[in-house]
Amino acid sequence: MDRPISICCVGDLILDEPGPIAPYFDGCRALLQQQDLLIGHVETPHTTRSLPSCVDIQAPPSKPEHLEPLAEIGFDVATLAGNHLYDCGPYGVVDTVEKLKSLGIRPVGGGADITEAKKPAIVEKGGLKVGVLSYNATGPRLGWAMSQKPGANYVPVETSYIPARDMPGCPAKVYTFLWPEDLRQLQAEIAAVRAQVDLLVVCFHKGNGGDHPRLDSYERPLCHAAIDAGADIIFAHHHHVLKGVELYKGRPIYHGLGNFVCVTYAMTAGYNDTPEMVAYLKQRAKEGRGGGHYEVPFYPWSEVSRYTMIAKVLADRDGVADSGFLPCYVEKSGNVVFRDRDHGGQEILDFIARQTEGAGLGVTFQWSEDGSFVHMR
Repeated sequence: MDRPISICCVGDLILDEPGPIAPYFDGCRALLQQQDLLIGHVETPHTTRSLPSCVDIQAPPSKPEHLEPLAEIGFDVATLAGNHLYDCGPYGVVDTVEKLKSLGIRPVGGGADITEAKKPAIVEKGGLKVGVLSYNATGPRLGWAMSQKPGANYVPVETSYIPARDMPGCPAKVYTFLWPEDLRQLQAEIAAVRAQVDLLVVCFHKGNGGDHPRLDSYERPLCHAAIDAGADIIFAHHHHVLKGVELYKGRPIYHGLGNFVCVTYAMTAGYNDTPEMVAYLKQRAKEGRGGGHYEVPFYPWSEVSRYTMIAKVLADRDGVADSGFLPCYVEKSGNVVFRDRDHGGQEILDFIARQTEGAGLGVTFQWSEDGSFVHMR
């Protein structure tokens, strides 16, 4: 191939209810199909054999057939290492992996044991071998794969609570970090895969939610360490809202790709009345995030979470040639639609610019001449 290949990634895919799923991609389908390598994060287990196994708010089992539109669109890789992969127990993990394989989509970051969960996805495009790794960097530990247990690939993150002042009962500062030995292990795994491929993509499920630009203290060091070890591109998700973007050593870091197609009743009052969910909805109400009653019942996130993107990186044998994104918007119908500069794209860019500036990431942006693509500078 005499041109760089396009490597694209979208954020969370929660393909739950209502169905059918395929129409939710109609507003961006053509763009997705034009890309050389397409990656998406499958957030929930797809199984008919749910065995609830959750310490938080369980993701209900999604229908296996709801993954089929991903194959029709042309997704090459599905990252699985997230906080909900084990919510339906071991069946949810293995059934999701096997369904993706049957569709010709390479799963990465989850499996029947830790060996399978750590195995990279390697795809050849335009004569280039591209590796993809997927890590859960947010917990819960219950969902981690082990030598004899299905689950997600992971990197452990620790939390320390430090008193803000030297007084009993005062508020605490929260510091998150990786132990040096865990960071060395992560870097060794990345370096080993990088030696096998021409380009390496590392995907992290990391951080916490919230519409603010702030990143937890471990997020940037984690991504920088991955690049230092050989990663060419970092895609991240979990926040359910776009976070800022960064260039480190000339390599792009998308700190949070937010929601993409995300349709579920899991957090809507009346659809999930377990004691855990009722308590969670009460806590959300105290935090000003609503008590489970949403204008659109299958979209339980904030209005700014509707700003989203298709992250796009152009790369060749010399590495990353260009990086940026295609602005998109989640309509009230749940459909994800592309927005160019003259049709709502500037509003999305403005939000990403605020998130980037608010996190002190130092990236500027420039529209392509035709107003369809935003370059990172």
